[in-house]
Amino acid sequence: MGRILYGVMGDARGHVTRALTVAQEMPGHEFLFLGGGKVHDLRSEGYNVEDIPMLSTYYKENRVDMPATVGNALRVLCCGSRIRNRIADVIRSFDPDQILTDYEYFTPLAARKLGRDCVSLDHQHILTHCDYQSPPSERLSRFLTCSTVKYLYSNCSRFLIVSFFNLSPKDPKNTVVLPPLIREAVRSTKTLTGDHVLVYQTSPTFHRLFPLLEKVNSKFIIYGFGARPAQKNLIFKAPSTQGFLEDLASSRYAITNGGHNVLCEAIYLGKPVLAFPIAKAYEQFINSYFLTVCGYGSYSVSLNPSEQLFVDFEKRLDEFNENIKKGHFLGNQELAHLLEDLISR
Repeated sequence: MGRILYGVMGDARGHVTRALTVAQEMPGHEFLFLGGGKVHDLRSEGYNVEDIPMLSTYYKENRVDMPATVGNALRVLCCGSRIRNRIADVIRSFDPDQILTDYEYFTPLAARKLGRDCVSLDHQHILTHCDYQSPPSERLSRFLTCSTVKYLYSNCSRFLIVSFFNLSPKDPKNTVVLPPLIREAVRSTKTLTGDHVLVYQTSPTFHRLFPLLEKVNSKFIIYGFGARPAQKNLIFKAPSTQGFLEDLASSRYAITNGGHNVLCEAIYLGKPVLAFPIAKAYEQFINSYFLTVCGYGSYSVSLNPSEQLFVDFEKRLDEFNENIKKGHFLGNQELAHLLEDLISR
């Protein structure tokens, strides 16, 4: 049995879900997680968690709230030395055989301080460590986001990237791109085709979407805004992992932001996606852009989309479904074997 120290960004459920999936794929090892926010949920799964402050992203009206995001970063970074030293003490005490980070800022710095290697395992580094072209309209957003990823989150010796779209690494010696990690609850969910559309918003700020959906001739089951009375063809549901997966697996298609985790789960279950990436969240835009490039769905960056957007999307459902059938969206065992190999070296 090996010991694995795992720093995890906790402001988005996708990071935590990915970390939990890794741990479940490697049951013969002892995991100690570092992080805040939703990382605490891992305690209910039986894992040990050390609470540490984290850099978080805040949202407002389906946009990144830059003042709140920058303000939080400044407050956390002011305590950076103390946090790094605390993690270094954890490393000395736990003496891990492998140190991992899923977009967590302090873990690689503490590892470096002690002369230890740290392996990055996330999706974000596809933005900086792979070759690709993005639309010229996103140049500023690309520069700002990639600068953040490069200078704050790239203090690692190796980069393992999971992604539903496959890009070529700039340096294959230290970077590997793998298919997505899919949690067991998704893999065990039976796929059907119902008459509804699943709507999931990771940040409940896109209220302008509701009046538009009321005009579309479909039933929409909506997660992310809590339970509330139905509005015409809109059904709002309270958070529920099993309920969400069943509604996703039986939907005609899904509407969501551009978060990588939910896109992967929808595509794995064979569901095309209409994405509304959060403005100024470049990674979400790139995910949505390559969703379209791969033919698995489409996206819109409009905060006031038209009804015609949905009409045109639904006309292409058969095309999207056929393209999804040709893809490979499960990299769990491949990643586990790779990590086992790194630990045994």
